[in-house]
Amino acid sequence: MIDFNELFKRNDVGSIIGELKQRVLDIPLWSTLLSEYEPMLHEIVNDHVGRQDRTLDDGIVEKAARLPIGLEKLLTRRISEFTMAIPVKRVYTYDQADEELKTIVRAIEKIYTCAHIDAVNMHRAKCYYASCQMFTLWYTQKKPNKLYGFDSQYKLKCKTFSPMDGVDIYPYFDEYDDLLALSFEYKRKVTDTEHTFFETYTADHHYKWDLSSDDEESGWNLVDDNEISIDKIPAVFWYRHKPCWEGLKPIRENIEYTISRNSDVVAYNSAPVLKIAGAIVGMERKGESKRVYRVSEDGDVSYVSWQQAIEALKYHVDTLVKLFFMQSQMPDISFENMKSLGNIGYDSRKTLLMDAHLKIGEETGAWIEGFEREANVIKAFLSKMNTKWAARMDEITVEHIITPFIQEDENTQIDKWLKANGNKPLVSQKESIQRAGLSDDPDKTFNEIQGEEEVEATRTAASMPNLFSEE
Repeated sequence: MIDFNELFKRNDVGSIIGELKQRVLDIPLWSTLLSEYEPMLHEIVNDHVGRQDRTLDDGIVEKAARLPIGLEKLLTRRISEFTMAIPVKRVYTYDQADEELKTIVRAIEKIYTCAHIDAVNMHRAKCYYASCQMFTLWYTQKKPNKLYGFDSQYKLKCKTFSPMDGVDIYPYFDEYDDLLALSFEYKRKVTDTEHTFFETYTADHHYKWDLSSDDEESGWNLVDDNEISIDKIPAVFWYRHKPCWEGLKPIRENIEYTISRNSDVVAYNSAPVLKIAGAIVGMERKGESKRVYRVSEDGDVSYVSWQQAIEALKYHVDTLVKLFFMQSQMPDISFENMKSLGNIGYDSRKTLLMDAHLKIGEETGAWIEGFEREANVIKAFLSKMNTKWAARMDEITVEHIITPFIQEDENTQIDKWLKANGNKPLVSQKESIQRAGLSDDPDKTFNEIQGEEEVEATRTAASMPNLFSEE
């Protein structure tokens, strides 16, 4: 294991970076995964052996059909949407009677809101399922504000890095799988000169080195050497050993080659073929209103229709597509499939999506672990931004709940909670007006409705006969 105190004392920056670049995780390189993720980088696009072009007699090259299909990219989007389309729910546990703790919880939630955490989660999911690794860095930006319920000199922000963005990530773990250092390398252009930056975060320091393409002989230069005030790496790292489409590449390739070969057959046979039986004894004459072929006795002129065994091809491709989604445990929710379902109930939808929900349940463990660490990083920053809260942060725990996507049936949910509530109203009249969003001023609307009800009640009472009158 590396002794970081000794490592960063070295004068040779190249050896420091070389040590930090040692890969201790078995994660596939993005350069390999990219050729599967991007349709235009699939093997079929540049395959001139299995899909040979044809040169005609006049020298014109008739290109073979090469149709890439982005099933891996589609699967990445779909599993990301099933994981994060319904925003992750955060449940806070603390002493509800303590007003200061309530204020801290509101500040934590405001940090998530200002960081647009729902959009961040969707982006992180795509990076995680496709590139197999990514991390989110939390940092402060000096900007006086009152966003978090107190006068703060800093705003807490986050940024996600992944190989999909051109960033190489080098985590360093100890034998207990604790993250000791997180390094990453990327390239940027500075005044028309390409620079390579290498950054490392440990629990107490942040280092940043720069290597200019115009002066590579000078080697790496130390740009930043800052202390980390929160005593922990201000980042959350996720990784997996295989992409979400692991093992499905042969199925996708089979579909691509099958459809491409059939495309050539269709293109070749789609042009009409004229069949002439017997001898042609005359063509149409100038001025004739209709085109006429004159043939000898027993002759015939007709177009030959092409008969293709389309059912076998359709069955083959449909079976491969079903196998792709079946093995990925994700549903094929394309428009063609969904339009035939009709208006099915909420319980039926849950049953149909059971396999997908089990898959997301399997993935949740790694996400929850990262979210818990992220909450601790945020609390650590908040302790420094408002020091009087520092001693109370441990009194708050944050639980994260991931809900796999399903189309909600509001009526079903209301009926369920009405039964649980003894068929009594779930929200007040004023709250229902606010949640409907139809009124520009819910308070004014509520008062007007109350006034109208009082007038109606008075009118009704006046119109009823007085049963106790002596007349």
